[in-house]
Amino acid sequence: MPTTRVYIVRHGETAENRNGIMQGQLDSKLNEVGVEQAKMVAGALREVPFESAYSSDLSRAADTAKTILLYHPGVELRREEALRERHMGELQGKPIIARKMASAPDALEDMETFTARLVSWWDRAIVQAPARDHDRDVLVVSHGGAIGALVRALIASGKVKCGEGVVIWRVPNVSVTLIEVDEEGKGKVVKYADISFLEKQIEEALVDNPDERAAL
Repeated sequence: MPTTRVYIVRHGETAENRNGIMQGQLDSKLNEVGVEQAKMVAGALREVPFESAYSSDLSRAADTAKTILLYHPGVELRREEALRERHMGELQGKPIIARKMASAPDALEDMETFTARLVSWWDRAIVQAPARDHDRDVLVVSHGGAIGALVRALIASGKVKCGEGVVIWRVPNVSVTLIEVDEEGKGKVVKYADISFLEKQIEEALVDNPDERAAL
């Protein structure tokens, strides 16, 4: 039975990540560390024969995906608004502490809407993709809060289960989550937020993610 292997990568570091700023759907860019991280995850995935690639349309995710695809020049990148981070309303561009001071942030995307758009994208792009008679590999580059919310929602719905020993927790920059999906659309998380490929000095410098904390 053909299997679809979905490699879900979080974007590289940004200055906002480094400074504890809520980004949400701000179009922030990779910083120097983020550019190097993107090169490392690109090297880690260089032998994966991707057939298709998707990313959030925000620059930090799209630029990470483009770096990965330098090793896969025949693969077109599809930039998807549905893969964006949660919209954080008036908190976007502010430090994480601001969230504690705002009881009802204006225009904050509620969790139900947030997870629904992510799961809807999954169903459309992964589960309902045209049938194939061979295995396929798909690259997806998104955001920490979005990746965590998507995986948790898929597990809660029964569409995906966790492999033995897999723990669902935080999603560091350029970490790789691998989900294998059978032809009936049922999936298994084989690994979650893996950063074993990062050089030690980069791994030690990884920062916390305010956007992901807001999605927990």
